[in-house]
Amino acid sequence: MALAACGAPEAPQAAVAAPIPRPSDAEFQALDSPSMQFLPRLDEVPGWSLEDDPLVVPAEHLETQIGADAAHFREYEAMDATIGTYGSTSGQGFARVEIFRFPDFVKAFGAYSTRRTANSQPLDIQNEGFIGPRSVHIWRGPFYVRVIGGGDAQAQETLPTLATAVASGMQPAPGKPAVFDFLPVTTRVVNSESFAAEGGFGQPFFANSFTARFTVNNQPIDGLILPAPSRSAAATLLNRYRQFFIANGRVLDPIPNLGEDNFTAEDRFFGRTVAFRLDRFVIAFRGFGDRQALIDQAITTDQRILATIRTQLQRAEQQAREALRRPTGTPRPAQPAWAEPEE
Repeated sequence: MALAACGAPEAPQAAVAAPIPRPSDAEFQALDSPSMQFLPRLDEVPGWSLEDDPLVVPAEHLETQIGADAAHFREYEAMDATIGTYGSTSGQGFARVEIFRFPDFVKAFGAYSTRRTANSQPLDIQNEGFIGPRSVHIWRGPFYVRVIGGGDAQAQETLPTLATAVASGMQPAPGKPAVFDFLPVTTRVVNSESFAAEGGFGQPFFANSFTARFTVNNQPIDGLILPAPSRSAAATLLNRYRQFFIANGRVLDPIPNLGEDNFTAEDRFFGRTVAFRLDRFVIAFRGFGDRQALIDQAITTDQRILATIRTQLQRAEQQAREALRRPTGTPRPAQPAWAEPEE
């Protein structure tokens, strides 16, 4: 009181942040997206009827509709999600259709493939799909369609019909990401491929890696391939993986003539591994069975990459010969990524 009477300044009040307004469903309904055209209307899907006006939710507001799951989709650069609620015409079921749109089919494949499990029931559709508990998941081009439903048995049985109808109008991708062509084919488990933006083999430094499962003599094997931005970056990644086993297990003898650098290692919790680097690629195979099975998969991958590089070299040489015959000023043909100078 004495200080106040003497004209001393009052203590500053703590700043209170104004609450961020949550967009209303009406605002989402006013938005548009190319995905909106894929939601069936009226009686286009027997047994199901669209109940409310669909929503288009921008990526930055996904939490308002799917909660913490939004972080997963933003990891793959989702652009928006179009959501429609359907009711069973029998009155005994409901379904929520979610169409996540991505900038390219690789990102869509990643968001989809990391939700697939070894026990998922496959769905026969382009590009790929699976049936989960009370849900259906489809990857098609730059879209990931997720349909979640509930109700009686009849409604559950017709969820794939609804999901397939949603995806049918989408342009499929030409195939899975081309990097999978480097991995062995005959031993690969069908539809086991995945793209993990968060990291592969439990290692964050293996972000943006491509993985697949293999079976050799009833022995399960996991494989990983990561296209690094440069040879030096690939060398750094391989060394970080080597250091992981130095700290947690033990490193064994390398394999002669495998890649440009390689190591083998084992750990009681992570099993055995064979890892190598070739050009800008880091490749690793791991499992708890015979080490020779891992070595065989690594050698096959090494040979497939080398064969591709030889083909690209021959093509580049052919383009170079043709360039000599072109008039001066003609643009140079694009080179494969590995042939471009490193930064």
